[in-house]
Amino acid sequence: VSGRVLSIRFDANVSPGMPWEFYPEHSTDTVTVGARDMAIFVAKNLSDKPISGSAVFNVTPTQAGAYFTKIQCFCFTEQTLQPGQEVRMPVLYYVDPKILDDPDNKDVEEITLSYTFNPVEKVEE
Repeated sequence: VSGRVLSIRFDANVSPGMPWEFYPEHSTDTVTVGARDMAIFVAKNLSDKPISGSAVFNVTPTQAGAYFTKIQCFCFTEQTLQPGQEVRMPVLYYVDPKILDDPDNKDVEEITLSYTFNPVEKVEE
């Protein structure tokens, strides 16, 4: 743990037409570089049928993405929500201390972790 502190911003989106509500419990967090932290995202199926989704993520600024490490994430697996179901989904992460040695990241004070949920079509068997 380095003592250097960064602001982490969380962004949540769903594909157009996907009937889910999706948002971070807290839109920002302050973390110490090298220390593990956790963010919680909430998803709710607003439809009357089960819906499966898969989340893709993006980290900005781009040069900081190599140092943002997710240990545990709902984005690693497909999520299926039943009609009206709401779930809290954790992301366990840290910012690798090697970021401090990278001159391209010397001015980075905020990192944004953004997710977009896309529907996963189920194939009828």
